[in-house]
Amino acid sequence: MLKLRVLGSALLIPALLAGCSDNGSSRSSSFINVYVQAGQEDFSDALIRYVAVTEAGTLAENSDKQLVSTTYTSNNEAEATVAILAEELSYFDIIGRVADADADVAATSRKCQVASGCTYGDVSVALGETYNPVTTPGWRAVAYSLANKERVRVTPLTDLAAQLAFAKVYSEASSDTQDGGWLDTGYYSAYSVEQSVSQVSRLFGITNIQTAEPADLTQLNDWRKANSADAINSIRYGALLAAWQSLELSYTPTSDLPTYASAVGADLVANDGQLFEMGGSQTLSLDDLYTLAKDNLAAITVSNATVQGFVDSVISGFEADQAGFTADTLTVVTPDTLANLFGTNYSDFTIGLQRTKAFVDILRDYQETFFESGYKAQIDSYTNQLKAIGEAHADDLDAIVLAFRQTQELYVDCYLNGACPALDSGWTWLTDANYDAATATLTLNGGAITVNYMVADVNLTDADTTPTSSKAIDILIRGTYNEGDLRFIVDNTYANDDPNDDISSSSGVRIYYTEAVSAPADSASNPILGYEIRWSDFSLYDTATISSDAENEVTGSFRLFYRGVADPETSGSMHYNIDTVVLNGRISDVVGDDGDNDQNITTVFISASSANADSYYGESEFASFNGFFNPTASTTYVKGQVETAVASYKLGNETLNGNDIEYLDYYVPSAESYRYRFYPTVYRADTSDIDKDGDIEELIPTHYLEQCLLENTGSAWSVVSCEPRQRLNAERDVQQAINDLWEIGVFARLDVPGRGAYFIEWPVNAPDENGCLTLADLSTDEVSFDGELYDPEVLGLTTARFTSEVVLEYDGRTSTSEPRTVLDVLVSAPTADSIDVTAALSHDYSSLTLNDVYLGAGSRLDRLLVNYNTQSAFGEDGSVAIYKDGVSLTLDDGTTSSVDSELTAYANLDYQLGSEPYRYVLDQEGNYDRCVTSNVAEYGETRNLDDAVFYLNFRDVVYGRIAKESGVWIIRYIDGSWESLL
Repeated sequence: MLKLRVLGSALLIPALLAGCSDNGSSRSSSFINVYVQAGQEDFSDALIRYVAVTEAGTLAENSDKQLVSTTYTSNNEAEATVAILAEELSYFDIIGRVADADADVAATSRKCQVASGCTYGDVSVALGETYNPVTTPGWRAVAYSLANKERVRVTPLTDLAAQLAFAKVYSEASSDTQDGGWLDTGYYSAYSVEQSVSQVSRLFGITNIQTAEPADLTQLNDWRKANSADAINSIRYGALLAAWQSLELSYTPTSDLPTYASAVGADLVANDGQLFEMGGSQTLSLDDLYTLAKDNLAAITVSNATVQGFVDSVISGFEADQAGFTADTLTVVTPDTLANLFGTNYSDFTIGLQRTKAFVDILRDYQETFFESGYKAQIDSYTNQLKAIGEAHADDLDAIVLAFRQTQELYVDCYLNGACPALDSGWTWLTDANYDAATATLTLNGGAITVNYMVADVNLTDADTTPTSSKAIDILIRGTYNEGDLRFIVDNTYANDDPNDDISSSSGVRIYYTEAVSAPADSASNPILGYEIRWSDFSLYDTATISSDAENEVTGSFRLFYRGVADPETSGSMHYNIDTVVLNGRISDVVGDDGDNDQNITTVFISASSANADSYYGESEFASFNGFFNPTASTTYVKGQVETAVASYKLGNETLNGNDIEYLDYYVPSAESYRYRFYPTVYRADTSDIDKDGDIEELIPTHYLEQCLLENTGSAWSVVSCEPRQRLNAERDVQQAINDLWEIGVFARLDVPGRGAYFIEWPVNAPDENGCLTLADLSTDEVSFDGELYDPEVLGLTTARFTSEVVLEYDGRTSTSEPRTVLDVLVSAPTADSIDVTAALSHDYSSLTLNDVYLGAGSRLDRLLVNYNTQSAFGEDGSVAIYKDGVSLTLDDGTTSSVDSELTAYANLDYQLGSEPYRYVLDQEGNYDRCVTSNVAEYGETRNLDDAVFYLNFRDVVYGRIAKESGVWIIRYIDGSWESLL
């Protein structure tokens, strides 16, 4: 039942939770357009994807670990105009796709840059001819703060830089508290992105791998009018990419290293940004690449003398580099300095890093420093007082709630019998009862409690506010209950706040019946569907503390709705689950006062609801609050129990409107059964332009999928109703369509009301080359399946909101109050193991804004914003965002600067590889396909909070991370400095 104890300690939530949030102060980025170009401008119809880099320095993903991307198609010059967020880190990649003649989708084509020709699969082409790569090459590029209409290249060398930028950052100095050289990170930062581009550019002798144009070797003569330095740089770049192409075409992919660039990149990261000069046993050495590059370049015929001079210079450059190579030796290359890479903006990063460190110092004792001096002692004393009151009277409040419901039960008995039965001696709160049948009024405890009834107005959309009949009756209860020293007073609310006027909101218990009634009815003939406890105007206080320092009163309104659910196995039995709870209250330190004499006040708002209150059949007739998140206690439906013939399927054909329809019937005796219809293929005009070619008249194949509810008439199954049909742009393939539904769990995971979720093991084929499972060929006969109960149904609040504001030394007539404090918590929890919590604690604010929760704002604000999310099948994530006014920083010249600041720590905890139930792979059109990896009820989820990583973000820049090393939480900043969190 409702506990006062929740009000006492809620304001002191620990500050070390982690979750994902909008920190509310990040600069608002606008969109700009940039030109993204693939390779040597030798791709056409390639897919170019843009993905934003989050404030945690990771790629934007959804809960299924799919990249949240915008996809473009390159033109004949391998270019696409891409809209990106300005002044941010941006990620791009290049993917090949297959042709779809029916949908008029062209295949990606790539030009061969190798003089001796290219072989891709079974296709061989000569220099300058094209072939059609599928899903490859998968090259990436990550760029920082691109300018409007700037051009960025995506090549295998930018892919190497992207891999290095995520894994490492370069520290330019070392000391006792700062490590030097390439350091592990695991996120993108402005530092690592710029340094990695510089490192790879220097490694291969290119001015800038992201901005320089790699020459198309099949069009070398076009460089005859170019500046010699630019031409030599571009031809060298093109020669390297051509050599790379020949190596890439002969590479054998693996699941861990699917592309040649990923294999070379893995070596580059392992070598701290270096490659072997010559020899070695790794994927690539510079000497081998340069030999291929210069030999290939020399074999290409050039007709222009000027260009031939450029080519000769490039070949000489390769030879000069090779002359300095040493066998089995790694290169020794470092990136350009940060000062040179960032120019005048470097000081902003330096100060930002210093401010981050200063902020972290404040957080070391944050529980003591969040509130200003003196205030913490006040609020600690106040909350401890409320907590003590709640704990002292928790059982008394439970008894009052029970007494209130028993009052309703007694009244109904008295009304139906025309007189009250003998009183229950166990009801110790009740001393006497007097029922007047003429007025249908019941008085209890010497007139302290008055009970009668009225027809409830449940239709709020009509003009009739006093109906003569409805499906609900209000048992009106007003008066005073006493339990120990706890006193509860309840009344209706009235128009104009006048008891002589009409009731505007009733107090008591609203009873919902199956059929409309004009008075309380016998539940045996008119079953009760729900009860609603309604305290429209209540007061609750301890009589023993009046006129003492501990005097407090809770006033406000409260509503608790119990939803009835029938026993799914036995008819005629009803139990009642808590469906909705709403409390809107005020805690004051003066009983019976409207506010003028209060010194300390707290407002409290609580709302919560359950998504499964209509299906769970509990152990007791009325559910209690402590029953939430507990699985069914039934001995019949327990975790791991196997149900025989829980479902079956049958394939069939029918004719509708002259069409031959194939279908699959899915029969579930204990739940709803469905027919899935697959309509024949029809060619229709592409009015939505799905291929984005501007042609809305071309014909493409389509078919419809329809889901229809089935019922068993005893002798046969028949269709009751159908959902709107879904149009699919593809040829009809029933086996594939059913497989697609199975992949997302439609047939394999089955919810049965009152029991829970069953897993059904359908026959599957052996894993394909990607490790993906597919359905085996379906039988034409009816097939029955057993099911394993892997997730028993639970009774639980699936969403909840708690908001509380505290004002100490409040004076309703003046403005002499202490700073205000508000706590707002939002919880979504479909199951006990799946939770999303957002909580904000704001102090000393001048205004409040509503995002997901209330956030304080103002010049003196201190705020803690926390979110924690476990709802992904692949891991947990979240953040802690801390805003503090006046974070002080001592500058290099000795002066002190104080700036309002916010620091966000983004948390990430991925489950171990191999434990995921499914993953996504790119198909031949560049789309995500769901890949089922395990055909079992539950996957091997493992989590260890010691593996969690927190990324520090200050003003939209990632400056470091916090991770556990040898049992100690260590902060490592992007400049190489580090410190213990403790």
